[in-house]
Amino acid sequence: MIKTVARLISHALLGKRGKQPLDIARVRKVLILRNDKIGDMIVTTPLLRALKQHYPHWQIDVAASSANRALLVGCPHVDDVVIWDKQSLLRDLRTTIAELRRRRYDVIFNPYNRFSIPLLLRIKWLGARYLTGFAIPKYGTSTASLGMFDHTVPCDRNAHILRSYFAAFAAFGLRDIDERYELYGVDAHAAPVDAACDALLRDYAGLFCLNFQGSNTQRTVSVADAQRCCAALAARYPRHALLVIAAPGGEARAGEIVHGAARPNVLLAPATAHILALAALVRRCELVVSPDTSVIHLASAYDRKIVGYYIRTDNYRWFYPASSRYRVLLAPGLTLDSVSAADTVAAVEQLMDGDGEAGQPLQAAG
Repeated sequence: MIKTVARLISHALLGKRGKQPLDIARVRKVLILRNDKIGDMIVTTPLLRALKQHYPHWQIDVAASSANRALLVGCPHVDDVVIWDKQSLLRDLRTTIAELRRRRYDVIFNPYNRFSIPLLLRIKWLGARYLTGFAIPKYGTSTASLGMFDHTVPCDRNAHILRSYFAAFAAFGLRDIDERYELYGVDAHAAPVDAACDALLRDYAGLFCLNFQGSNTQRTVSVADAQRCCAALAARYPRHALLVIAAPGGEARAGEIVHGAARPNVLLAPATAHILALAALVRRCELVVSPDTSVIHLASAYDRKIVGYYIRTDNYRWFYPASSRYRVLLAPGLTLDSVSAADTVAAVEQLMDGDGEAGQPLQAAG
């Protein structure tokens, strides 16, 4: 009964009159919705680049969040960034939705892989002439059946998410697509980090970094496991400095990890309060160890060797590292409550020995 009511409400509220087929010749203004997390914005940069390169006369705007807007500062492929943070529906209608609606976008891309009536209502009210996105089933129906969408494609969760992004734009004739991520403005935040790394490299042969913090508690490596992993890696690679990253608010736990590892080459990473300062650190490191979070995507942008800890969802199949050399350690369940130091060292050894090509990403966490 609830499913039937939800389906009827969806179709009643989320229709659109006067649909027209896509006419590329009439397109002038495009909006990409990306008002979510840092990693999602990084993953979207190849799409922004491809659209601008193929249609340089288009105005390409992005609806970003306060959390990820810094990643577009200096981006040559984006004309304007509109901040759209989470707020009440009424406030959205009065502010951000009203502003975006006035701009009268020809094309809007909804990259979100979820069927949420409040979210879809907001997107419908933006008034796009042509709306493209993913066919998401729910309530016995699908976004593909909703009148508000002019075009949908399946979100293939067995391939990297970029393949689905570009599939949504198949009618736009994008060719010779370069799927590498891009970061902009990093040099403006790099000087203190580079100075610290240069000093370390006078004593060490190379730099590794470990990030223990995920996007939530389930994706965060425990202090005890991080200590064991750091101690094991530091013992195996005594000529490398292993830098423990501390996100703002995580400095005490990072210090506890360094102290508990009890190895002279396990050190606190230079301060990286700004996301682009963190990017500057990641690009100086030969190897990055991290849960499935933004650090994975920063490392992918620089094609670093990556060991990623993933919980047992399908994220490891569609948000895996976009690097040529990586290993994924898949947790037994939906939390990183047990991360194996032995598996971590084995994965790093494979990468350092040159046996880390993409295409064989999976190992089971111990």
